[in-house]
Amino acid sequence: MNVREALPEEMAAVGELRVAAYRDLGLLEEGDPYTDSLRALGSDGRGEVLVAVEGERVVGTVLLVPWSESSEIARGPEEAEVRAFAVAPDAQGRGVGRALVRAVIASASGRGATRVVLSTQPPMLAAQSLYRAHGFVRTPERDWTPVPGVDLLTYALALTDRAACATPAPQAVAQG
Repeated sequence: MNVREALPEEMAAVGELRVAAYRDLGLLEEGDPYTDSLRALGSDGRGEVLVAVEGERVVGTVLLVPWSESSEIARGPEEAEVRAFAVAPDAQGRGVGRALVRAVIASASGRGATRVVLSTQPPMLAAQSLYRAHGFVRTPERDWTPVPGVDLLTYALALTDRAACATPAPQAVAQG
């Protein structure tokens, strides 16, 4: 497996992977108005779309977005947001998510961020466990509800105290 920046011609596959992963978790129903937004995240060039690739197939993705006036939970230029983290349902449990989290942390650090923030939905238990395993801590003061019925939990990771942040993003990760 290789983790790298997405190629422009992969963005449609990235969008479909996100939708499939969210639907698999029961977080996105057919006709949900968020579907098109989820597919398109990062395709406007805002942020860095990372992908995990096995052979020719994209099996996971995550988006790193630097702070801006339109940031959802980042509060200043020292923070970057992680968004649209998704692993193909048939690729889960094989280290894809772990490789993506490591890569997005390394990328944020390399871009000068000192803190990484993210939102997750309560049913995303595997993702929350993965975030905690990498040092993210809950920040309930930032929890928010973008639309009625969608409650988001927030997590943050301080990069300044992490020696691992100086390590480049993994380019090849053994399956295990």
